[in-house]
Amino acid sequence: MEKETGIIKQMIIITDGKSNIGINPVEAAAKAKAAGITVSAIGIIDNECKGEEDIMEVEAITKAGGGLADYCYIQDLGMTLQVMTQKTVNHTLECIVSKQLKSIIGKDITNMEPQSRMKIVEFIENYGDRVDLLYVILLDTSKSMANKLDTAKKCIIDLMEALKNRKGVTKLALISYPGENGNYINTACDFTTDTDVLKEGLNLLRARGGTPTGPAIEAAMNLIFEYDAPASLRYV
Repeated sequence: MEKETGIIKQMIIITDGKSNIGINPVEAAAKAKAAGITVSAIGIIDNECKGEEDIMEVEAITKAGGGLADYCYIQDLGMTLQVMTQKTVNHTLECIVSKQLKSIIGKDITNMEPQSRMKIVEFIENYGDRVDLLYVILLDTSKSMANKLDTAKKCIIDLMEALKNRKGVTKLALISYPGENGNYINTACDFTTDTDVLKEGLNLLRARGGTPTGPAIEAAMNLIFEYDAPASLRYV
């Protein structure tokens, strides 16, 4: 892969419902993708089953954001979140490699012969653990998440601990939405590798209000833009 300066930039939305406040989240996700940030999402389902509109919105957001979508019950969020994190890193790398291959040989990964494609996919899977990552979690803390929030918090802490086993540097930030006092969002934790700092931010979160998913995506974009990545967070 051609050398380039930068890091993999990702956001993953955790939500149990459809956005109902602020900018359209599909439009916000498209802006993020255009800026080089991949947007993925996990939809929390329950026994009451969410409507088709909720599921369609999650899929529309991730399609516009160039990411992946998945769904799970709250008790399965921990495993789903960890698997999704690995998949989204590999997915982003595959898009980068495919684009570079097309510019060099006129073919992307999907158009290569199976044996060559398998070798490239294997390289991406191995490299995915070593690439550095700026990662924002967007946690829906709307009223409907009240009985799911404690489990979601624990899953995010477990993810942070798991990410420490990666060979690459991972800096994680957390945005909750909605925020307090009528604000659309709350930056619960800026980019960090410290689990205790993340825990402090999570402990302050409470379920309330509506679901401003679009503004949360915009806030995550701004957080990434404002972050001045040091040399230690560069990949080749």
